[in-house]
Amino acid sequence: MKDLRCPLCHHPLLQNTQGLACENRHQFDRAKEGYFNLLPVQNKHSREPGDAKEQLQARRQFLQAGFFDPLKKGMQELLPAIAETVLDIGCGEGYFTASFSSALPHATVYGIDIAKAGVRLAAKAAQQNHKLVYCVSSSADLPIADESIDVITRIYAPSKDSELLRVIKPDGRLFIISPGENHLIGLRSHIYKDVRPHLPPDVPEGFALIGQQRIQADLVVEDATLSAALLDMTPFAWRLAPDIREAILTSELNDTIDFTLNLYSKI
Repeated sequence: MKDLRCPLCHHPLLQNTQGLACENRHQFDRAKEGYFNLLPVQNKHSREPGDAKEQLQARRQFLQAGFFDPLKKGMQELLPAIAETVLDIGCGEGYFTASFSSALPHATVYGIDIAKAGVRLAAKAAQQNHKLVYCVSSSADLPIADESIDVITRIYAPSKDSELLRVIKPDGRLFIISPGENHLIGLRSHIYKDVRPHLPPDVPEGFALIGQQRIQADLVVEDATLSAALLDMTPFAWRLAPDIREAILTSELNDTIDFTLNLYSKI
């Protein structure tokens, strides 16, 4: 955990019997599930920022059923084998973060998310993996040392360009995963009269796009419980009229997953 820094004074964090502390005696205890809360109270904009517990549990249920495995495997194949440090921004309940650790067992993988409920779920499932470190934190002020990260991954999560530039090594790689134009187009057509294509992400300031890969696959969900989990893990849930939701859950769901993997290097 040599790559973590104090969110209050930005000095390095060192392990002690309770958790982590800096030279200014700012102490951050390890939670019983194994994670660290590195989100100062003054940086919280609500009582429980980030995704709700119910949304995160639905995401875990759906992802563990394997429906997004094409994306997981595509990312695992692209990770540089020599990477020693990986930072997953917006790790949620840790499905993809854990897969990065499986692909790079020698690397230290950091998962950060502002939602404590997600980090708690992720850390609880990874307590035997000491190379997988989860922290509650804001992506706007990463608790990560300067130029310490070989690979940054960002799946559907916000970030601050200056922070990405600060923590990545000069020869590091940044992966930003965005939805393709056909991602869940069937569900979207139930909700919107005019289905607009997803816009590609902006190139972060200080980075250059050096590669792109598209991953598409059919999505067939026969179990109504898993269809409900998909709805509940997305922003669609609150937009769906009850009759439309019922219609989706009482029939087999046939749709498309469509992701774009964008690879960047530091300029």
